[in-house]
Amino acid sequence: MSRRDWLWLALVPAIIYCKGLVHASDKRRLPTTAQRQTQTVTTSYDTINGRSCYRSIAGMNQFMKDLAANYPDLVTLETIGESYIKKNGNNNDGRSPGYDIYALNITAANSTRQSSEKGKLLITSGIHAREYTPTELLARFIEMLIDGYNNNNAQITSILQHTEIHAVIHVNPDGRYMAENFSSTYWRKNMNPSGCKNEDFYGVDINRNFDFLWGDESGASSNPCADEYHGTGPNSEKETQALVNYAMRVFPESQRRSDPEKQMDDALGDDIMGMYVDIHSTGEYIYYPWGHRDKTSPDDDAYQAIARKMSHYNGYDLWASGFDFVYPVSGDSSDYMYAVMGVSSMGLELGFNFYDNCDTFEKDILPSNLDVLLYAASIAGRPFSLAKGPDVLDVTVVKIDGELIVTAEISDGVMVNSLNAEADHLTGDQDIVKVVVYLDVHPDDFQEGDLSWEMSPLDGEFDSSEEVVEVSLSMRDLSAGRHVLHVQAIDFDGYLGPVKSVSIEVEKEETNSPSNYPTSAPLITALPTSTSQSPNPTISPTLTTAEPIGILTEAAPPSKPNTTLEPSSDPTTTSSPPNPSQSPSLTTPSPTLHPKTTSFPTTLSTATTTTPFTSIPSNTPTNVVSSSLSTNFPTAGQTLPINVSSQSTTTEVEDIRNENSSSAVVSGLRLMMMTACVLTSWMLYQLS
Repeated sequence: MSRRDWLWLALVPAIIYCKGLVHASDKRRLPTTAQRQTQTVTTSYDTINGRSCYRSIAGMNQFMKDLAANYPDLVTLETIGESYIKKNGNNNDGRSPGYDIYALNITAANSTRQSSEKGKLLITSGIHAREYTPTELLARFIEMLIDGYNNNNAQITSILQHTEIHAVIHVNPDGRYMAENFSSTYWRKNMNPSGCKNEDFYGVDINRNFDFLWGDESGASSNPCADEYHGTGPNSEKETQALVNYAMRVFPESQRRSDPEKQMDDALGDDIMGMYVDIHSTGEYIYYPWGHRDKTSPDDDAYQAIARKMSHYNGYDLWASGFDFVYPVSGDSSDYMYAVMGVSSMGLELGFNFYDNCDTFEKDILPSNLDVLLYAASIAGRPFSLAKGPDVLDVTVVKIDGELIVTAEISDGVMVNSLNAEADHLTGDQDIVKVVVYLDVHPDDFQEGDLSWEMSPLDGEFDSSEEVVEVSLSMRDLSAGRHVLHVQAIDFDGYLGPVKSVSIEVEKEETNSPSNYPTSAPLITALPTSTSQSPNPTISPTLTTAEPIGILTEAAPPSKPNTTLEPSSDPTTTSSPPNPSQSPSLTTPSPTLHPKTTSFPTTLSTATTTTPFTSIPSNTPTNVVSSSLSTNFPTAGQTLPINVSSQSTTTEVEDIRNENSSSAVVSGLRLMMMTACVLTSWMLYQLS
């Protein structure tokens, strides 16, 4: 045999090994970047006595005002109502001064999209006053978004350009004042006496007061002194009214139900826009409708997909029919938003104590649930559809001889099937049929003239629910500066998954390159990752450099190895997207429209502008990752704006993983094997 034949024979085991890395079922949850960070708390904002990691009601209100003042192009603050005491006067011995109820809207003002064209996520906390952790988690999430956007994080930037994230941190501020200043009362309800003569037990449970199955005593109480007292009538409380009226302005009127109780068995379907998340404690649960009865909703397949993928990040169990249905709850916000507003509605129960200590909050509750909220934001535009689609777990960028090798790991089942000791879900076993990478344009904004490429699978065929795909792009046409790559996949059933985006920095460097390449070749470098508090794995990628190849790796949720594939695939044909003003609709392509790709790639210089693989709705949000997040998030006591540049420190993959020696060894081995696979694909490319 010739030397060429021997070389091909030697490469066969390497090819098989690389494919095996992809299809190995690895559902372990590695510690996230956020879980490995420590935090230093300052005291510029007022905090709760004895719990310095939690801002007090006064500190939180000042924090929200500072956000709106310091980031006017990103944050707006609105008064949406008044608490019971603020509205009716202080008639209960000065226990609460009365408060306005505020809502924040975090979104990119410079986006080309109008509000009506953006996905909507509404997150609430503080409905039950004695639950300290939910309000602080929501505040930290907002800080993470602002910091990520201001530091050009590709994931967060794309989300905020396509999604409005609305937050009501304190739905029940009167009650929170009581819980903070009279902690022994464990105050839960609002401050409306409403017939209870015992001053330690009066108030209305706002989460039993919403106008859907209100008064159903299987999940609420008519006793004015009971913790679950539902009030004198549906939506009777000022706090409830404030939230309902705000939700009516946030979510599309066209999706509201005219007769919710009669329409309980009618599915909303995959095309709905908008998502609601209510954060509570305790129990470590993820819950979703129905809450008033132990019965699944007509959209249960989608709800399970969302909840299971959330659980992939925080490891929580499901409080739902068919899982652990703890007890019924009637007249609550979750069932109301689904049944009446017609949006996807989820809930979180954090931790195991109402007043969780700071160590537990910072090291356990906060890191994993930042991931959960970011995932919710990434699918808010079409939650029931995007949650059923395949996830882009990881994106790797490598430069070899003037070529930019983009590799992505795709899975339809890893995230949805990682639920503790539960059977796999039906949405997680479809084959991947197509993956597309877009250059400097989000799929939802794709127009004629923009560039995209189909990515090819490692083994030449799309024949599995888990694939590693690759495309080779020429560096010749990449200008110096920052570029963003957006990756999206579709499965055999026609479901698009969330978008993942990564940013790269291209610099010009003088090289002695072959004559067919420019003498001043672009050099790929990773934008630095800075950490000082508690980012999560999908927003804080790590950089590994190996001469002469720069490898940009993303710390994805599952612990699958990075694998580089054979260069392949031509640019994808593209067309103008649907009219953004039209209602979103899912185009379900036939599998025959997605032929298996086996061809080797053409370079960027030969790219044509053609049609994306399906019609992606204009308001679909993104689930994206960047290589450039500086995670100097303000802590509970810090005053905004913080000086990011003066506080940032570059963190490399070895530093992050070194705290767990076994993880460091495993990660090192995987990096070595990934590099071997990169070299393998390069050799195959040369042989071709």
